[in-house]
Amino acid sequence: MSKIFYLKEEDNKREDSIQNYNKIFESYTDNIPTLEEALKEMYILSKLQKIKAIDLTNDIIYKCNNKMENRMKEINKEYPNITKEDAVNICSYTCEADDTDYSPYKILNKNLISQNRENGIKIVSKYFFILLKSLRKLPRYYPDKNNGYLYRCITKHINYMIDPFNKKTIPYIMGEKKTFWGFTSATTDIVSSYEFLGDKKDLKSGTIFTLYGDIWGYDITLFNYYEENEILLEPERKFLVTQIFPPVNDIIHVRCEFEESPLVLNKDSKKSEILPLKKAKTYSPQQIIERISNLEIKQEDNKNKCKNGKSHQISNTTGKCRICNIIGCENDLIQHNISNITGKCRFCQIIGCEKNLINHNFNKITGKCNFCQIIGCQKGLIGHNFNKTSGKCNFCQIIGCKNDLIGHNFNKYNGKCTYCQIIGCEKGLYEHNFNKHSGKCEYCQILGCKKGLYEHNFNKYSGKCNYCGQINQNNF
Repeated sequence: MSKIFYLKEEDNKREDSIQNYNKIFESYTDNIPTLEEALKEMYILSKLQKIKAIDLTNDIIYKCNNKMENRMKEINKEYPNITKEDAVNICSYTCEADDTDYSPYKILNKNLISQNRENGIKIVSKYFFILLKSLRKLPRYYPDKNNGYLYRCITKHINYMIDPFNKKTIPYIMGEKKTFWGFTSATTDIVSSYEFLGDKKDLKSGTIFTLYGDIWGYDITLFNYYEENEILLEPERKFLVTQIFPPVNDIIHVRCEFEESPLVLNKDSKKSEILPLKKAKTYSPQQIIERISNLEIKQEDNKNKCKNGKSHQISNTTGKCRICNIIGCENDLIQHNISNITGKCRFCQIIGCEKNLINHNFNKITGKCNFCQIIGCQKGLIGHNFNKTSGKCNFCQIIGCKNDLIGHNFNKYNGKCTYCQIIGCEKGLYEHNFNKHSGKCEYCQILGCKKGLYEHNFNKYSGKCNYCGQINQNNF
């Protein structure tokens, strides 16, 4: 975690970093990348296989398109200049991929805080560019300097005791200046940031940052995939650590005063409209802990109570109740969140097509559902795919002519069906082929004259049939 911040003596690197951004982004100004191009390139340069990169890109765009389609009326009431493309760009930052390690925000920030920043910027440059372009169409939200705060919670403890050998915690010193190198998510409501703390036994654990001073961000609540209260800060924001409070109930509280600093892509940093945030109540560290410990959960559904007698508080990110950890979709408290790639609910892992929540996704080559692996033609959900050579269904391997699904294919030399090997003349499906010399059917070997299917061939001297040996009664 210490990689997140440069030491204060390295702070002059910010100017070099901003110059690197501007140099790379100049080529995009007249030819703005699409979200599809940006995500695909970011995944491929992150060494994902091309097929997986395309699948992840398509899944994120599909999900975000659907989310924003339903919210555009509300968005345009608030922000008339925001297009659907802008909305989807912003939404994509908040959307978790099925493989969470490859969520756009994780890859973006991982590269922005990388020690090899020059290479990191190249990997994410297109996505970074279009995200920032879309964000800057939003007004800046700026908390009131006297009463307004933003809150950010993380699962880790900062190292306020300054142990240089403790690499599991982030080193912090009061009076030291630091830089948030990546995008920073914060909120105006301490309660909504609660779920981003860690869990340690029955207690919440981690660090709460109270951010104030020359701090502003973009209110992306309407664009957040999970509808969470979120203020997003641009990267490379510098701040001063003003106070560090020792742990209360395993939670450390840090106050940080932000300072005015030049913006990345400063050629494009024309100031947009500045709107104040609603004034937020301020809390002491002890009050914050008490508030987290004694959350009053308000939900409309009073029929399903949590173990503490209150309503469940279901997380939009995990699908679990933050208090008792039940999975909401298993208890009809929220809808399943079905993945378009795996067909599974991201919360409870049920396969949607097995429960009629989504349609089966049948593979054109195997005939199996890509989600639940049933063979569609065995269930009458898709047609059989019969092979012209074998007569077998390429999906389920049944022989079509045995089940009256296709006609028999009789061989003109042996009379057998090429597919199922029955002899057609034995079943009345094909005419017998009687040999003129033996009187036997070439296919099934029956004597035609014995079955009345062929005339006897009576010998004019003996009176016996040359085929079956029967005596011609007409001679007596």
